[in-house]
Amino acid sequence: MTLRRISVVTLGLAFFVAAPGCAPKPDAAAAATPVPAEEKRPAETSPVGFSYPPPVQGRHAEANTGNFDLVDGLAYTAKGGEGTVVYATSKSIASPVLASSPCPMTDARALTSLRDAGYVEVTLDEKGKSKYFVEGTAFGGTGREEDVADGRYWKSSLVVESGVAKGEVRHASNGFFEFTLPVLAPRVTEVSESDRIGGKRSDPLGITPAEGQVVAAYQRIRAAALKKDLAAVLAAQGFDPKQIEAIRGLPGIDADFAVYADRFLEPGTTGEFQSAPGYGAITGEGVNSKGEKFTNFYWFTPCRERLVLTNIYENAQ
Repeated sequence: MTLRRISVVTLGLAFFVAAPGCAPKPDAAAAATPVPAEEKRPAETSPVGFSYPPPVQGRHAEANTGNFDLVDGLAYTAKGGEGTVVYATSKSIASPVLASSPCPMTDARALTSLRDAGYVEVTLDEKGKSKYFVEGTAFGGTGREEDVADGRYWKSSLVVESGVAKGEVRHASNGFFEFTLPVLAPRVTEVSESDRIGGKRSDPLGITPAEGQVVAAYQRIRAAALKKDLAAVLAAQGFDPKQIEAIRGLPGIDADFAVYADRFLEPGTTGEFQSAPGYGAITGEGVNSKGEKFTNFYWFTPCRERLVLTNIYENAQ
């Protein structure tokens, strides 16, 4: 039986850098893409605290990917029914209200980024075994391990009853977590964090955002972030009023959002663009509130008619 272990560590770098003068020219179709009307959003009110029993309990500890407790997450049926994806996070991501989303994993990644949270992911088969273990933090290191023989580097278990997944994952050196999570059924085929890190970003639905759509989404979110308006940032990505109310009520969300908002730069000039089935990305250039210069890469994932900002790759200049 073959056993192999792969560890990959990345440190939030942009995925490509074009040579000077080689920026792609906007095509006519992208430039002509109509900008969606401003999303309707609830009137600004003081948020009501939103708390719930933590569905995940555990601890992750690894030199490159961070040390953090695990308290929240979600579980959903993997594409093709090939197991149950379990995604655990170090901060609350309002998981109870993500059940109504057609793309719960996409929304969970967006909130992981907004909160600069740590995460761990596995896909458990019917025997409760996972051939990979993904770990990382939104703006720090990430890693992906594979154990083809299964059982040397981590032990895992899974029981699914009445639509609820219960189990645990215990890594030989990087910690453990236990979970009790409803198994969601995304209404749009999603790519797991493992596939995303492994470069498998294509969406079988074939949704490829046009440049005009990505630029428009970036500009709406950036404008709301610069106004320090969390509700507007969420509404611009298609979160519904109930989800927005819950997210705004999460403990510590205001402090996290203040840091996140500073990742949108002045003047925020757009530059390089790339897209493929399942994603679209654009660079934004400028300085943050400390006068530090960046060229950041803003990464969007389509969910039906909306674009969700799932990652920001910071590139200091």
